[in-house]
Amino acid sequence: MRKIALLFCLFYSLSLAAFAQPLPLKYFASLPDVSLLGLSPDGKKLSSVIRIDVEDTTGTAVQVVDLSSGEKKLVLFTDNEKYDIYWVRWKDNRTLLVGTIYPAVRNAWLGTRGAVFRTRETSLLILDLESGKVSTPFKKSFLKKYKIAPVARDQVVDTLPDDPDHILMLLPTNQSLVDASYAGVYKVNIRNQRIQQIQKSEDHVYRWTTDQQHRVRLGHYYDAMDGTNKILVQDIDAKKWRALWPHQIFSEEEIHPLGFGADPMTLYVRAYHQGMMAIFRVNLTDPKLKRTLVYADPDYDVNGSLLYSPITRDVVGVSYSSSGGYTFFDPELRQLQSAIDKALPKTRNHIIAFSDDMQTYIVSSQSDIDSGTYYLGQRNPAKLDAVAYRYKNLTPDRMSPVKRYDYKARDGLAIEAYLTLPLGSAGKKLPTIIFPHGGPISRDDDSFNYWTQYLANKGYAVLQMNFRGSAGQGLAFRNAGLKNWGQEMQDDIEDGARKLIAEGISDARSICILGASYGGYAALMGAVKTPDLYRCAVSVAGVSNVFDLVKDNRAFWRSYNVVDEQIGNDNKRLRAISPVNHADKIKIPVLLIHGDNDRQVDIKHSEQMRDALQKAGKQVTFLELVNEDHYLSSNENRVATFQAIDAFLDKHLPVNGAH
Repeated sequence: MRKIALLFCLFYSLSLAAFAQPLPLKYFASLPDVSLLGLSPDGKKLSSVIRIDVEDTTGTAVQVVDLSSGEKKLVLFTDNEKYDIYWVRWKDNRTLLVGTIYPAVRNAWLGTRGAVFRTRETSLLILDLESGKVSTPFKKSFLKKYKIAPVARDQVVDTLPDDPDHILMLLPTNQSLVDASYAGVYKVNIRNQRIQQIQKSEDHVYRWTTDQQHRVRLGHYYDAMDGTNKILVQDIDAKKWRALWPHQIFSEEEIHPLGFGADPMTLYVRAYHQGMMAIFRVNLTDPKLKRTLVYADPDYDVNGSLLYSPITRDVVGVSYSSSGGYTFFDPELRQLQSAIDKALPKTRNHIIAFSDDMQTYIVSSQSDIDSGTYYLGQRNPAKLDAVAYRYKNLTPDRMSPVKRYDYKARDGLAIEAYLTLPLGSAGKKLPTIIFPHGGPISRDDDSFNYWTQYLANKGYAVLQMNFRGSAGQGLAFRNAGLKNWGQEMQDDIEDGARKLIAEGISDARSICILGASYGGYAALMGAVKTPDLYRCAVSVAGVSNVFDLVKDNRAFWRSYNVVDEQIGNDNKRLRAISPVNHADKIKIPVLLIHGDNDRQVDIKHSEQMRDALQKAGKQVTFLELVNEDHYLSSNENRVATFQAIDAFLDKHLPVNGAH
């Protein structure tokens, strides 16, 4: 451990001399070199997803490394066109489960024949490492009973670690393509794909959870028409279901089940405590269902999932802490975490996998300047070895530190923000990128961000802010963003830019606003509301027509509640807060980038914005990414996106100040 600590003190020492030239754009824009590490139950094999870029072959692959021999095998490859890999999980020492996701087109819309419906679908691949066989459950013969095959076919409820041949999977029992509020649980034989239903579907139950004895015990109920949520829990002896804690979305009564303890009558839930989400334990035999506080943070919502011991199968912690690591309740694991943090003092260190005997583990280590280093750890004797780097070319000595930069909005609300300055910069009169996050119910922090590091490496100051409506700062702060698009949420972003100008950090004549998804909306709305503040705007997969967004979501979910509560239902107002209807107010050049397979924000948003800007005689550049989703999953398209932004900024916001 001491050797590791000494090594990384040297590794993190900043060398300003090395900053002579910006790093190549591809270093930032490419997909991670390594991600999604996993450890086999016996601790003898390491799995990962790696980027492939060899001659004419590009894509991602699942790699398995034998830790005793060092032998490496590629067991699955995708060019990221047919599908993307988005999760990998060990079933046992022989079998890997891989979740894939891909865009598709169905000839159905709300059950209407002949209409076209664009979907984003998932499927499970089962990799038998001994035979090399790759299979998938829910074959066509099984799906024939459906009028329309479900779009989600990768949802593993329980890997059944004591049953070598089976897993439990969730499958929506749709009556139409978009109605996924009914789901059943199936026992799937991973060797021959035979399927048996063990839990029938129930009205409005979209997910089921097993206890630590692998029994289906909990149903997640949501009625999309009126926004009602509740938890269905089965009593073991009576075999009856109880409906607990009914509540409305976005309410103080909100409660989320997390999982059972080793005791099948102990349920862990997340609920509000003094305005912040916290973890509670509930004894289901208690008639009053008293909640016992397990873990709370006075300043932030406690997010993350429960951590279980593979030995006792009881809860030992939660994958959250205000410092960015994990919080263990078990004394021995707290001691282990403390030893790791002492060895790696400048990073946030997460134990992401244990072997079944808990003697071997994987640590994911990250900071504002460390893109991610993976370590293989051993408890007896104590050992910690670096085995992979998420972005091997983005070394910490070339990255820019991120600092807190909080400010007050014009109405006095405290806004948490993060500022990244070019490495070696004096921090005065800098060209600046205002970079609001997507969501909008998500958040930014000071963890590594390849976008901000690219921009800082290029010579820009970058400001990220958690405007009102962002996640993680409690009920009142989140709900302050409801029905607030384009209003105070937008003012919060503007106020951050004006503080940078007032403090002399930013050159008032050299500020651009850039964002993706909701951040793309904020970039366009910033160009509308404050046409003289920014010199340019970049929207990646951004919303431009809020009226269409709400209308399309209502149709998809058959729901008027979620979108109405979050965004609004006044059609006149929805049009008023849509940038597409205010192209005439925009004075600055605009860059629009969008994937043609985007299923979260349809490409029509950027197409409509382009047309409106062109009609108004404004400067607009539009890059359509072929066969691309909402997340820039293709390496080629991700690089093309950064190249387009790079050229756009060089033209309209040059770092050298030559306007």
